[in-house]
Amino acid sequence: MNNSKKILFTVLMLLAVPAALAQTGTITITGAVPSAFSITSNTNAALSATVALGTLTPGNTNTLTTGTVVARLRSNVSYHLSAQAVNTGIGATANDIQTTDIGFGITAFSAAGADVITVPVRTDAIVAKWDYTGGFPAAANGLSPFVTATKATLADIAANTSVLSGPRISARGNDGTNDNFAQVTFGVAVLPQYFTQNASFQSVITLTMTTP
Repeated sequence: MNNSKKILFTVLMLLAVPAALAQTGTITITGAVPSAFSITSNTNAALSATVALGTLTPGNTNTLTTGTVVARLRSNVSYHLSAQAVNTGIGATANDIQTTDIGFGITAFSAAGADVITVPVRTDAIVAKWDYTGGFPAAANGLSPFVTATKATLADIAANTSVLSGPRISARGNDGTNDNFAQVTFGVAVLPQYFTQNASFQSVITLTMTTP
């Protein structure tokens, strides 16, 4: 009898153990993704390039002196690209080299990387005057081929001016990713002529990307 009571008592004690309790907590992660743009060189470094036109000695041909700079554009929203030139040593007198003598525009554009947004079809648009993807105009009679109001020159970017626009470019990646950018080639051209002697001239062009 005593043994039965002890066994029964032990069983009752086990049944009296309460169920295990649970405790919960939360972790909240917050953040924000801003509109993002970048303009880099073709090595993904900050864009800082020099086009050296050299000494513009007049000759007896209509061959333009040219130079190019390649830039990579990235964005996570629709974009506008604008340009503005600040000039020194250009056009001080009527017979000096003028900003209207120096053509400037986009000579090539490509946005075909695997991490470029392509759906729906891309609608990047070069503003007409700055579209030199078909080449610079041919010079004739030894005179500048850039016609005011139809073919862009440095004179057309004296103020900040839109030259290119389009939809979101980059699907993912960052400035070190090699397939998420639109590649833009900017060209500069001038025909050497009998301008007034000039020890040096310079034009610094600033490119800016913004939302529309």
